[in-house]
Amino acid sequence: MEQDRYTLTYRAAKAHQVMDWIKAGQSGCLIGLRGAGKSNFLRFLLRNDVRQHYLGHKHSDFLFVLVNLLSLAEHAEWAIYESILDRLVDQLRLSEVEGRSVEKITSLHWDVIRSRNPLIGRRAVERCMDILCQQLAQRIVLLFDEFDTVFQTLDPSTFRCLRAIRDAHKGQVSYIVVTTNDLAHLRDDLSKVDHFYRLVSRNVCDLGLYAEVDARQMMRYLASERSTELSVGDTTSLIKLSGGHAGLLKATLSLLWNTRYGGNLEKLVPAINDEPAIQAECKKVWQSLSKSEQTALCDLVGGAQADPQTLRRLKLKGLVRESQAQFSLFSLVFEDFVHQQAPPSSIGTVISRSPRIVQIEGQHIKGLSELEFETLCYFYKRKGEVCTKDELIENVYHQQYDRRGGGIDDARLQTLISRLREKIEPNRRRPRYIITIRGEGYKFVEPGEQ
Repeated sequence: MEQDRYTLTYRAAKAHQVMDWIKAGQSGCLIGLRGAGKSNFLRFLLRNDVRQHYLGHKHSDFLFVLVNLLSLAEHAEWAIYESILDRLVDQLRLSEVEGRSVEKITSLHWDVIRSRNPLIGRRAVERCMDILCQQLAQRIVLLFDEFDTVFQTLDPSTFRCLRAIRDAHKGQVSYIVVTTNDLAHLRDDLSKVDHFYRLVSRNVCDLGLYAEVDARQMMRYLASERSTELSVGDTTSLIKLSGGHAGLLKATLSLLWNTRYGGNLEKLVPAINDEPAIQAECKKVWQSLSKSEQTALCDLVGGAQADPQTLRRLKLKGLVRESQAQFSLFSLVFEDFVHQQAPPSSIGTVISRSPRIVQIEGQHIKGLSELEFETLCYFYKRKGEVCTKDELIENVYHQQYDRRGGGIDDARLQTLISRLREKIEPNRRRPRYIITIRGEGYKFVEPGEQ
């Protein structure tokens, strides 16, 4: 049940904030990352016990109507009005509005569907609100989910209409819009929608990531669904891996159960990040960022100086955390993902264990076996130096070189080097990075230093 999944303390500070706007008859904007659970939070607010908890004995004075703009027939003005009317009709069938009024609003709804005319849609919503505000003792709260594309693309007349409806019924109608990005960054002609923008931007709440208490609550619920328990160590690791991002938390938890990853989860970040479900969640976050934000994250993970103003914006979104004037990313998994997105010019050649990265001259190398990866790490650690066969076998295979047999022989070592060259060299017949030093061994050469 939803009550078990989200207790009344779920995102308590954010819920208090939004409900305070509503009690005051004000509008506002709720901003959150993709996959951070914005839609779940809206559905949480719709629950009767939640409204009673935050609005007290007056909770029945409010009619909450959720309008999911992701389900629009098309991104057009008439479709917005149709969607509002559709959700209102559904809600009114459960309310005390007299039957004739519901029939009238239903008729207005069908007029919009048949005509697909924005003017007819506008008049229908205005008439509907007039009817409801005359008959209902309740205050109407329209919650618009997935508002970004609508605000970014639709004609300013849509937002003039919504503002006019609210002004005609001030104190009775309010809007909560839910977005991934700040509305101010979505339109170049912000002045043309200024009246609506000022209405909803008066109050802004950054939904952010799960607090640790919410993340632990979510994991307990998901574990109970499987009739299992999580160890203290796994719980702590999952919070570090996901950083409290709802989508990443569920994906990493599912991965833990379905594939039975063993050992220290934090050491398995590279393998975990190759999983499609993890990649999908990371991409949702990455694609919701502006180019300047993406660049700042790449600079940060690459050790370069990131733009301070952009870092502050990323901190507000919860993507970056600050401790003792040092910035870090919110999640080990997402940090590894950003390393893979970083442009060649920002980090060049990097070979590291944690997070696991193999990038040579801007090219990300994948598919290395553990033995190949260990060999490359050893080469990179001693780049520019000759690595003898004895040293390679001792440090990679952890065995002694035995020329008389019984240990690792020349042929086996040469096969390993050949496989590694095939994966990292532009032309393995003419190696650029792993150079053979006749009679001595091999040397890893940094690009440009041959």
